[in-house]
Amino acid sequence: MIDKVKLVLYKTIMKITDKNFLYSLSVIRKQAFNFLEKGLAKEGIENIPASHGDIINIISELGESCVKDITKRSYKDKSTISFIIKNLVKLGYAEKITDKLDGRMVRVRLTEKGKNETAKASYLSDSLVKKLFSDMSVEERNILFMLLAKVEKNLKSV
Repeated sequence: MIDKVKLVLYKTIMKITDKNFLYSLSVIRKQAFNFLEKGLAKEGIENIPASHGDIINIISELGESCVKDITKRSYKDKSTISFIIKNLVKLGYAEKITDKLDGRMVRVRLTEKGKNETAKASYLSDSLVKKLFSDMSVEERNILFMLLAKVEKNLKSV
């Protein structure tokens, strides 16, 4: 099965090698973000970059939470997450609240506007996932994910 897939890939797209692997990942990321940004624009959401989506989803899943908890669930560093949250607050998608038990701690939650837009973005995210893996079997996807997990593990030791 995999040999058949290799043959089709060789004939239809640029050959991905160890020399251009990172570039290929960046092309895939750019195309995925373009897909999301076009979809968001169609929904009337033009002021939030696709790169903010994971933070919005984390806040949505956690509910009211502190930056530390959001950081634990993301690959982004704390300063990047703080910048994104500041932007989301400015645009009216999130709000900061003083913690009731510890007045020094600030918590973040989505506003009604943020919750509404999250539902639209979630649909787009699902559409992207379908597009990404439309011609892959479950077995092929599992192999891809396993290999990418190995690449990520190799980089964690750096």
